[in-house]
Amino acid sequence: MIIKHIPEDFYVKEEMELKLGRGDYSYFILEKKNIGTLEAVNLIAGKLGINQKRVGFSGYKDKKAVTEQYISIFKINKDNVGRLNLYGINLTYIGSGNERINAGDLKHNYFRIVVRYLDEKNKLENKEFKNYFDEQRFGINKNNHLIGRAIIKREFDKACNLLKLNVENNNYVGALRTIDKRKLRFYVSAYQSHLFNEVLNKLNKKIGKLPILGYLTELDNTFKRLYGKVMKEEGIGQEDFIIKQMPELSSEGAMRNAYEMAMDFKYSYEDDEIFKGKYKAILEFKLNPGTYATCFVKSLFSKGL
Repeated sequence: MIIKHIPEDFYVKEEMELKLGRGDYSYFILEKKNIGTLEAVNLIAGKLGINQKRVGFSGYKDKKAVTEQYISIFKINKDNVGRLNLYGINLTYIGSGNERINAGDLKHNYFRIVVRYLDEKNKLENKEFKNYFDEQRFGINKNNHLIGRAIIKREFDKACNLLKLNVENNNYVGALRTIDKRKLRFYVSAYQSHLFNEVLNKLNKKIGKLPILGYLTELDNTFKRLYGKVMKEEGIGQEDFIIKQMPELSSEGAMRNAYEMAMDFKYSYEDDEIFKGKYKAILEFKLNPGTYATCFVKSLFSKGL
């Protein structure tokens, strides 16, 4: 089984309800290929000569993929945006409004995924699967959570080394602050995701919600035991998510579904035109925001996920 052999094998489109009218925010559909969301946002802001903070979006989309997502840009001439020429990026104006697009605004993600290099045309069953954070969260080098861990443990020098930052006069916090705050928060979130996966993996009974650890997370007896063990192994406590040196990175925690299920699922098989003699499966489905399509796909083709 091969997922994402080419970017076109992984297509995702956001579904969102926007309130269009008059306002200071211009809304666009950002179509991108082979580029991450934050990288695309930074390129757009750079070409427009504006601070990237003026660009709002609801979530990070895969890099090795063809994706469509909504973005808002504060106080911008839409014609200037229309004149942008950026490789792998296309922006379509859809209207204006008075609200910034933020995390939590997304309704669903629609996916069309091609799974290649299959020997058989097996029947696929849409069923609940464990709602892990998948490898995209942790980066190509799988060190996003290691950077987050270093920040949480106040090992700012280690975080700078992992990020290959130039540090002057041992001012590690200052060096870290040269990075986009949203990216730094993503590293902390990646570490929280790692902890979540560790606990979810240890669960031997089905539950509804599972905490994402933060300084305000309330843990019942079951989670206190499971998270307590993980925190002991990591050498951290909940209070460590209050980062006095960089308060903008502090995290109070959240809740996440332990299990998810795809909506509107359908599939078909065809001969694989790239891997001769093999089959490919074309999958279409919707998922709730924050749920990883790759986890769902793995659950379809393997057991125990």
